[in-house]
Amino acid sequence: MLLQSLLLATTLLTPPADSLVEMAGDRLHIVLHTPGNGFYRGTRFDRAGVFDSIIWEGTEMAGRWFETYDPYQHDAVLGPAEEFSPQGYEEAALGGTFLKIGVGKLVRTDGKPYNRFSLYPIQDSGQWTVRSDGDTVTFTQVLPEYTYRKEVFLTSDHGFAIRHTLVNTGEDTLSGEVYNHNFFTLGRLGAGPDWEADLPFPPVGIWRGEYDSVESTREGFRFSRPLEGKEWIQMNDVRSARGGILPYRFTVRDKGTGLSVRVRGDCDMDHAVFWANARIACLEPYNRYDVAPGTSFTWRIDYTFGNTQEKSSSMVRCVSRYSLGVHPKRLPNSL
Repeated sequence: MLLQSLLLATTLLTPPADSLVEMAGDRLHIVLHTPGNGFYRGTRFDRAGVFDSIIWEGTEMAGRWFETYDPYQHDAVLGPAEEFSPQGYEEAALGGTFLKIGVGKLVRTDGKPYNRFSLYPIQDSGQWTVRSDGDTVTFTQVLPEYTYRKEVFLTSDHGFAIRHTLVNTGEDTLSGEVYNHNFFTLGRLGAGPDWEADLPFPPVGIWRGEYDSVESTREGFRFSRPLEGKEWIQMNDVRSARGGILPYRFTVRDKGTGLSVRVRGDCDMDHAVFWANARIACLEPYNRYDVAPGTSFTWRIDYTFGNTQEKSSSMVRCVSRYSLGVHPKRLPNSL
């Protein structure tokens, strides 16, 4: 029985190669899951473009940060992972349906407020298509109420971008927020004094508790000591102490490895959330969308990797899948 459980876990952790799609340049290698391959079966995050790994100059910049894996776990995702506001949840009767863009039409199971950590039954996941031309992978989800397209593409040997298009084909306005959790490991796991986040404004917000491990500064966020065990921190409603418009820009770096990722969006940030546990730290920018029937909304996020020093022996190389001889397979032009 134990052997069967281990085999099942291995199968889920390593989907068949033909259910993965890759993009590769001279220095940057990205592996993505197709929406139906079963790696992520939760209903919290967008299933378009679920990342498997991001490797830059041989180092895993985004990898499997979670300590245990369950495909139904709400946060069994990595790298740039996006979540949309539910559409029509409050109006849905018990047993009725509501929309979660990038997931599908879900069933309301109780009279409680919507809970992003819950697993909701999927009545209709829509029609998914995946197209790849080597440098670009396009995921498209079609339901009667909307068409959602996400393009992940290489911009250089140092970076990639995600372009989203949401088309309202229904009768009701699609309105809410979408945020990106940004699960970047930058070569190793952990959250501590080597990890830094810089913002173009002095951040203020609402801490979820009293912490002796982290503070907000004029530059961004800094840790005074490593987080340990089950310890976690969170600041909600991150905005600028100066007020005004929030540019969608920030940089996360690890001083110990010299690695960094610079993030730039072409829309304004409404607010952000800062969250970390002992394995990873994440800055989560939110932007709003308000798409009337018959109209569309497009936005783009760019990611650029950098290195300020030679690689150290503390960095984690991407070896798990490839050392087993299982390589991603390039998709045909459509799936």
